[in-house]
Amino acid sequence: MVSVCQVERNDVENLNKELFYSYIKSNKPVVFEKYRSQAIEKWTPDYLLSIIGDREVHVNMCTFGSMSDIVPMKFSEYLNKTLKNEFPINDSNGERIKKINKPYLRNFGMLDEFPILKEDVKNNESIFNKDVHNMVVMGSFIGCKDSATNFHKDTGENLVSVIHGKKFIVLIAPSDETNIKSKLSHDIEVQFDSNDFGSPIELHPAFSDCSKIYTTILTQGQSLFIPVGWIHYVHNIDTTISVSCWGKEMIM
Repeated sequence: MVSVCQVERNDVENLNKELFYSYIKSNKPVVFEKYRSQAIEKWTPDYLLSIIGDREVHVNMCTFGSMSDIVPMKFSEYLNKTLKNEFPINDSNGERIKKINKPYLRNFGMLDEFPILKEDVKNNESIFNKDVHNMVVMGSFIGCKDSATNFHKDTGENLVSVIHGKKFIVLIAPSDETNIKSKLSHDIEVQFDSNDFGSPIELHPAFSDCSKIYTTILTQGQSLFIPVGWIHYVHNIDTTISVSCWGKEMIM
């Protein structure tokens, strides 16, 4: 049975570049427990609706697959259905809809389209040293309760910050990537507690050859650093609003 460990936590009051880059250098995930952002106070549903309103957005099922996964919808409709938990639980055949097939507004470009919102999370972007990471990309994520991504990896150093809600996250180091039985892991649902659907990750055969797996619960006012290349799975335990900021080293 694979060993499951908790991600390291750091309660530093003011995260600085030196500390942040020490984790980048060590290629080590960490939860920063005292994330500060104006968005935590300001981004209420009413506030977001007043800014974004009925703008059409593209809602994904977060399988990172074909374009057929994308459903156009008004932002107001998506947010209201998400808050009221009105999305279907079962499909047309009466089968329970898997977490990775639930609606998830991911990498939504509202931060670029609405600069007033980007201003509220500017400290995420400023933590990156532009002399090292000369491309910094920000995206926002709004996930309905029990939506999830499949296992995937990013192409940049990722700082995930929760504005509202709660996430369960599983991480696997690049050194264990070849030990994952990919055919078994593609559509897996990971159980975060005994009341959740899915399989406990330590018992799932897809990960039996891995040396170690890391997990964490990320709540409002916390940030998780996910090093580039680390495979991860994200489950929104509650309706969750978060911001990701990727630092990338691009050849000029």
